[in-house]
Parts: sequence; C-alpha cells; structure tokens
Amino acid sequence: MIDSLRIHAAHEPGPKLPGEFVLYWMLGVTMRSRANFALTFAIDQANTLGLPILVYQGLRHDYPWASDRHHTFILESARDLYRGFADRGIQYAFYLETATEQTARGVRESPLVALARRAALVVTDFFPTFIQPRHLKRLRDKTDTPVIAVDSATVVPLRAHDRTYSAARSIRPVLMNALPHHLHPIEDAEPRFRRQVEVPFEQPLGAATTDAALAALVASCDIDHTVTPSPTIRGGERAARARLDEFLAHGLPRYLERGDPNVAATSRLSADLHFGTIAIHDVLLAARDAGPADCYAKFLDEALTWRELAHNLVFKNPKHRTLEPVPAWARKELDDHSADPRPAIYTDAALERAQTGDDLWNAAQRSLVRDGEIHNYMRMLWGKSVLLWTEDAARALRVLEHLNHKYALDGRDPNSYGGILWCFGLFDRPFYRRPIFGTVRYMSLKAAATKFDTRAYIRRFPTA
Repeated sequence: MIDSLRIHAAHEPGPKLPGEFVLYWMLGVTMRSRANFALTFAIDQANTLGLPILVYQGLRHDYPWASDRHHTFILESARDLYRGFADRGIQYAFYLETATEQTARGVRESPLVALARRAALVVTDFFPTFIQPRHLKRLRDKTDTPVIAVDSATVVPLRAHDRTYSAARSIRPVLMNALPHHLHPIEDAEPRFRRQVEVPFEQPLGAATTDAALAALVASCDIDHTVTPSPTIRGGERAARARLDEFLAHGLPRYLERGDPNVAATSRLSADLHFGTIAIHDVLLAARDAGPADCYAKFLDEALTWRELAHNLVFKNPKHRTLEPVPAWARKELDDHSADPRPAIYTDAALERAQTGDDLWNAAQRSLVRDGEIHNYMRMLWGKSVLLWTEDAARALRVLEHLNHKYALDGRDPNSYGGILWCFGLFDRPFYRRPIFGTVRYMSLKAAATKFDTRAYIRRFPTA
C-alpha cells in the first residue's frame, strides 16, 4: 500500500467507469520502471478495477530551456524504459513532438488528453516546481477523468510536513525521526490484466533505437541545438545504476574529501535524481549497506536533509523563483549594500561565455557548459561570485537561474532553487559584514587556493 501522504488528489472524484485502462502519465521526473510509487499506485488501481495499465510519456519542444542536452538525456532514459517495461509486461508509449508533429498538433487534440478521456483514472507524478504543477492543473481542466498525483521524489512525503523549515538544523531531526518508517525498499506491484491499448500516434523511439537514430530524432525537434548533449553523462536507468555502483566502490569511501573538486568523491547522481532514473530510496539504502558508516552519515545528511529541505521550500512557497523566501535580514543586507562598488560588472553574455577576470570561476562555468554539471563546492563559489559582478541581487538571481537551468542536467529542480537562494542567505545565518554582501555569507575565489589545487581544476576545463 502507498502511504496516503504521498497522494495528491485535490478534490478529484473516484475512477470514471467504464474506462478502457488506467493511464500512468509519466513525467520527466520519475523515469524509472521500478521502485516508483506512482507506478505502483497506478497498477494497484488498475488491478482493483480489472483494467490494464498504460504508461504514457510525452516530450514537447516548448518547455523552458528545451535543448539537445535535456532532450537527449530524456530520450536515452525513455529508450531504457522500453526495455524495463517490456521485462515487466507493461505497455509503455512515448510521444515525441518533432517539428512536423508540432504543426499537426495545432489541428488535433493532444495525445495526452485523448488518452485521458478514454481512461478510468489518470495517475501522474507529483513535482512541486517548474512546469509540472501547471500541466497537472491543465489536464484536470481538460478532462472529466480524475487525475491523481503521487509523490515519488522524496523519502519523507512532502505532505508529512506541516510547515516550511528555515534551516537544515530544523528539518534534520524531523527527517531522522521519520526515516525508520519511510526508508525501505519500494515494492513493485505487478499488473494482473495485460491487454494492449491502441495509442493515437506513431512511436519513433524504442529499445533498439541506436545512438545515431536518437540523435536524428533530437535534431528533428524545434529546440535549442546550441546546448549540446553532455559528453560525460548519459541518461537512463542503466547509466544511473552504473554511476551509483561507481560511487559506492570509489566515491563513498572518500566522501569526507568531497570538498576538493579534484577528488572523485561525490555521487554525480543529481541529474539522475532530478529525472528520476533512480530512486533516492535505492541510493540511500545501497550507500548504507556499502558504508563506511561515517561517510554514509555525511552522505545521508547531504542527500536527505538538504535535498528534502529544498523540496519543502518549493512545495510550501510558490514564490521560490524570487527572492521572497530569503530571510528578511538577508534581503535587507543585500539591499543596503546594493550601491557598494563592484569589482566588475559583467554582461549576461560575458558570464555565459566564461569571460570574467577570474580563471577559477571561468573553469566552473566551462564545466557547466561542457558537461552539464558543476562540482558541489564549485557551484557554491560560482553562485556567490555572480553577486559580486551584477548590479543587485535581483539580477544575480535571474542570471543564476538562467545559466543553471539552461546548462545543468539537474537544473529546473527543487535543489536548484534551494542552492541558488542559499547564495543570497536562505537556510543560513549572518556572518561578518563585508562590502556587497553585508552579513550574508561570503565565499572567496582567491581563498579557494588554500583548500585545493585550483590550478589543477582550471586545467581540467580549458578554453576552447
């Protein structure tokens, strides 16, 4: 049984009968064929109703920051899902909106709405930010079939919290007390009724799609082709599992050294957790079993406390794309120092092209542009430094959101907003007063040389 706190049903009625099937509308945040609360709930409902289950996923061209990078990761993950669902006898249908399909959609009903009208029930993934909340509302407005969303992204369900937490120290004991109840392997339900469902579109993707064919599909979409696929991060359940295995064998034993970006001690699973190609439950349980205990304890704090603190923020505060969640003291400090002289003011283009006067920051930006990721410690330095080089906090926030979401594979995520807003004082306390920052925590690019070999890091990300 799925914990009722994971169910976001709004005021939806019971299943619409008769219906041809139960539709699981899979979003690009829970792209896995197992260990998936929403899928399990959908299968349980289908079994109860005596209906087959259909898993549908669609990918359009017009989501913000749509690019070859994000599309490629999603399509690679979908290719894996065809294999994973076939192994379980579950029908999976993936709709890709190419430039041709984009024109055709203007004169016909969307595949999602068409399938929803035929279903007895629609189950989808609950995700508290980016485009997902409004897409959920739109589908509910367009169909009389009930649409139920299920929280599969968190260990402790979002609805278990009755308030917003202002710091890690306030949510940490709550999570730790709840952990024995929630951190267990996710059980998979098996469908009892297996009938093929006719879908109203062609499926150009499948388990056997080659890398070349997949690249051609991406090229056929009306998206930003200047942001190229990551050369170091592949999408899909199998790639996520391989990254986890690598971390358990080599990274976790050195996790206490993770502050050095030249040491391979981090999990590099943030993109997989964002797209849901692996469950956070599986990651934490595997890390707990692998140890060592002190490394696991620190990893648990990072992967549970800070991650779920960010999810709590975006779930409870709809203004998380603004500076509104930042504590009043921090906003006042930044405002009071907004007229302080800056060491430089860079244009958006100069920042995006890594054309500042600091080689370390430029290397971090190049890693983001090239690979779609920045090392955890460097990301904090990267974000804090933008405050030095922009006229005020509002512009710094806009720049950071754009650069992060355009290039980072783990962008457009609750953690994105938690991390970005932390640069402005969220989840933090006052420090010694400095120009520009006031008492908001300052981080020095120059001082980084006392913590790790900055020249070695810079050499890893040379100019083109």
